[in-house]
Amino acid sequence: MTDQSLQDRAKRLLDENAKRGKGYYYTAPSKTKYPHQWSWDSSFHAIANSRLGRADLAKEEIVTLLAKMLPDGTLPHIISHEGRVNTMPLRLFRGYWPQPDRSPLIQPPVAALAVREIWQHSEDIAFLKEALPYLEKHFDWLGTARCFGDSQLASILSPWESGLDHKPGFDKLMGSLAKVPFGRYLALYRSEMRLVRTGFDHAEIARKGYFNVREVLFNTVYALGLEALAGLLEAAGGGPKADRFRARGELVEIAILKDCFDPASGLYYDIDVRTGSQVLVPSVSCLMPLALASTPGDRRGALISSLTDPKGFWPRYPVPSVPLNSRHFRPRSRLYLWRGPTWINTNWFLCEGLGRHGRRDLADEIARSSRELVELSGFREYYNPLSGEGGGQEDFGWSTLAAVM
Repeated sequence: MTDQSLQDRAKRLLDENAKRGKGYYYTAPSKTKYPHQWSWDSSFHAIANSRLGRADLAKEEIVTLLAKMLPDGTLPHIISHEGRVNTMPLRLFRGYWPQPDRSPLIQPPVAALAVREIWQHSEDIAFLKEALPYLEKHFDWLGTARCFGDSQLASILSPWESGLDHKPGFDKLMGSLAKVPFGRYLALYRSEMRLVRTGFDHAEIARKGYFNVREVLFNTVYALGLEALAGLLEAAGGGPKADRFRARGELVEIAILKDCFDPASGLYYDIDVRTGSQVLVPSVSCLMPLALASTPGDRRGALISSLTDPKGFWPRYPVPSVPLNSRHFRPRSRLYLWRGPTWINTNWFLCEGLGRHGRRDLADEIARSSRELVELSGFREYYNPLSGEGGGQEDFGWSTLAAVM
């Protein structure tokens, strides 16, 4: 399959998954299981559309997403534009949401990267000036509402907020309920319900010992978003604001490199805020500081060694969400996600990071492998890293990133 035919297929999928109504336009991750708008999915769709030469569609998607920001700066991880939700759990638990069409949880703030991508492809200053106040508000909110103690790192308060819902490192942090059959789902819903009941109050969350994690992937995206926001503000003439967000981004990077680094493995691990300890369970998240500008060369080298280890993160179709030599590696599991399969969106982050640090060879290999997965199995939600077999939902939106890596 040529790159052009793959890009044409990506455009068709994004168009088929698109939903348009009064005052909104977005691309659903999938037409059946995930018909609503999801924060980081929409941002990935906008990046794909921008690189496919369709910046106007990307603008509409991001404007729709940002317009649903809550007054305090929360960017909801789920938005229902059509006044209904498609699953029984969402119908039950949205009674606890502050607004019935929007989740109070968040996802990694990829929106800033999407806005930068749109700007690079369109140079539409009117769009940029429309988007920037929302981004400023969201990143200011992250720096206050989600930073506990004196840390520069933002906390996620539910595994759902990481985007890596059932990552093995979260298992011990979710309590005894997570140990029963189907219990991780029950624990996730319970955690969301009680967070809303506390009003996300820091003191109450700390006092009750609720899930509270400084997650590596989330904070890497947070740092990258601050870097992007600073550049966008500079382009729009907002020099002092740009300096402020750039300085904060540098502090976040310093904190990731200092607090999350494990010298024994050369990897970066999440921090359980309740104990202050690193959660030493390897996953693709541990590799994400490859994308940071300030990761030192020797540390990048250690990350690349882990990435390219054929017994770890370098099977036939890299990069698996859990390394092959982990006891949690379950590439065929249909019950819980992010426990072995390869996902195109995390591959995209790694390609971007490797490219910025001059390892175009490895970035190209991951991109080639990602395209091969699509050729073998279509645009699937995730893929078996050993066989290339697709899993989860078919016609999955963010896997169109494979066409633009």
